[in-house]
Amino acid sequence: MEFATEQEPKQTPSEKWGRMFWACGGAMMIFFFNGVAESHTAVLLPRLQEPDSPIHINPDQMTWIASLGIVGAPVSGVLCGPCVDYFGRKIVVQCYFIVCALGYALIGAASSVYEIYVGRLILSLGIGFEVAGIVYIAEVSTVRTRSVLLSLTYSVLYGGGTLFAYAVGLSLPWNLGSAVFALACVLLFAYESFTPESPPYLVKNGHIEEAIAAFKRLGRSDDQIAQEIKILERKGEPRQQVEWRTFLEPTVWKPFLIISCFHFLQAVTGVWDTLYYTVDLVTNLGTEYDPYEVSLFLTVGRSLMASTAGVYFTTRVSRKMAAAVSTFSMAVSLLILAVYEKMYEFTSELERPYPLLPICALIGAVMASGAGFFFLPMLMSGEVFPLRVRGTMSGAAFFVGTGSMFLFLKLHVFLVTTLGVWGFYAMWTAASFITGFYSIFVLTETHGRELHEIEDSYRSKK
Repeated sequence: MEFATEQEPKQTPSEKWGRMFWACGGAMMIFFFNGVAESHTAVLLPRLQEPDSPIHINPDQMTWIASLGIVGAPVSGVLCGPCVDYFGRKIVVQCYFIVCALGYALIGAASSVYEIYVGRLILSLGIGFEVAGIVYIAEVSTVRTRSVLLSLTYSVLYGGGTLFAYAVGLSLPWNLGSAVFALACVLLFAYESFTPESPPYLVKNGHIEEAIAAFKRLGRSDDQIAQEIKILERKGEPRQQVEWRTFLEPTVWKPFLIISCFHFLQAVTGVWDTLYYTVDLVTNLGTEYDPYEVSLFLTVGRSLMASTAGVYFTTRVSRKMAAAVSTFSMAVSLLILAVYEKMYEFTSELERPYPLLPICALIGAVMASGAGFFFLPMLMSGEVFPLRVRGTMSGAAFFVGTGSMFLFLKLHVFLVTTLGVWGFYAMWTAASFITGFYSIFVLTETHGRELHEIEDSYRSKK
C-alpha cells in the first residue's frame, strides 16, 4: 500500500505550503520536544551534581535518570502503533503533548530523585508517540513535500529542541525550566485541536466525506482530491481486516528486519550516548577545556550540520549514499579519537600534546551523524510499510530502536569502565564502519521512488 499522494501530477499548482506546515505543525513539534526530552539529561545531570542542588544523585542514580528517559519508549511505541491505526493519527498526537506536560510538571515539582525517575519515565512513554507524528506527516503531505517535511522534523526541529533544552537548562534552574517545557506542551495540545485528521486514515475507515473535507483544508484541488480518493479506495481497502498472516508477507517482515537492524546499529555507534552523556564524554577525554562549553559546541555543531547537510542529504541524495557518507565519516573521526586516547592513555591531561585533537574528533563524529545517520532510521520507517499495518509496524520498529537505545545508555558507564575510554571509542568506530557497509549493501533505497515501487522491491526479492 502507498500514500495517497504518490501518483500526484508532476505539476501541482494548488499545493499550499502554508497549509501543509499548519496541518503538520503539531506533529512536527513532537520531534522538537523529543529533542528536548532526550537532551534534557545533558544539562539536568550536571545541575543535580552541584553542591547547592536541592536533590543530590550518585553515579548509579545518574544512569537511571538518563536511561529512564527512554525505557518506556519501546512499550509506548508498540502500543502507539495499533492506537494510531484504530483511534486515528491526530488524537494520538494530542495525547503526546498531554503525557509530556505531565512528565515535565512532575520533574519541575520534584522534591526527591524518585519523583524525577517517575517524571523521566512518563517522558519516555511520550517519546513512543513519535510514531504517530511520522505517520501523520507522511500521509498528509504530497510526494513532492514528503522528504522536505520529514527531513525538517529530524534535522531542524529535533536539533532545535536540543538547543532549546540547553538554552533553558543553562539559563534557568532545572525545576523552573521543566515548568516552561510543561506549559509549552499544553499550548501545543490546544493547537493540534485545529488541525485536520489524516485523509488516508479517514478513507481507510470509510469516512469519505470527512476525507474530502480534510483534503480541502490541506489545499488540494478538486482534481487532486478525486484522484487521491480513487487511489486510496482502490489500494487502501477500507475497513480491511488485518490477519496474523499479514505480518508474514515479505512486504511487511523484510522492511521490518532491515529497519530494525539499522536502528540497532545506530545505538551501537554511540549516536545517543553523545546526546545523553555529552558533558561526561567530554570530561572523560581528560582535556583542560570546560566540558559545558565543549558540550554546547557539540550541540550547536550537530544542529547546524543537521539543518544544512542533513536537509540536503535527505532531500537530494539517495538514502544509501546519505547513510554511508555519514557513518564512514563518523568512523574516521572516532578512529582518530580512539587512537589518540590509546596513545596517551596514561599521560596526564596537562602533558598531552594537541589537546584540541580529541575535542575536534568528537565534534567531527557528532556533526557527521547529523548529516544523515542521526535521523534516517526513524525517517525511513514512514516510507517502507504498507498502509494497512503502517502504524503497527512503525511502532514495532520503534520498539527495537528505543529498546536498543535504552540498553546501550544503561550500559554506558559499565562499557567505559570495562573497555576504557579508548576501547569504548574503538567499539563505536567498528560499529560505524559496519553500518557504512550495511547502508551500501543491505539498506533499502527509498529516496525518489514511489512507495509502491518500494513495496514491490520486497515482494520480488526471493
